[in-house]
Amino acid sequence: MTVKTAISLDDTLFEQVESLVQELNVSRSRLFSMAMQEFIKRREAQRIMAALNEVYSNGPDEEEVTVRQAMKRYHQKLVADEAW
Repeated sequence: MTVKTAISLDDTLFEQVESLVQELNVSRSRLFSMAMQEFIKRREAQRIMAALNEVYSNGPDEEEVTVRQAMKRYHQKLVADEAW
């Protein structure tokens, strides 16, 4: 299903759109659809990045540091035991 909509553009942007339509050999509607899909993807990526930054902003807690240190010691012992 498609939905028609009307938008207003300033003259300069409209001219750029028309130029791009010719260059890409697509309709205006297709160009706007492509542009909005790209914008939505970028926005979603920004939203995910902001969420990840929030999750990791505090750094590892004490338990995570302890587990990481234990894993490091364990792997060092494995490597040492398998020495040539």
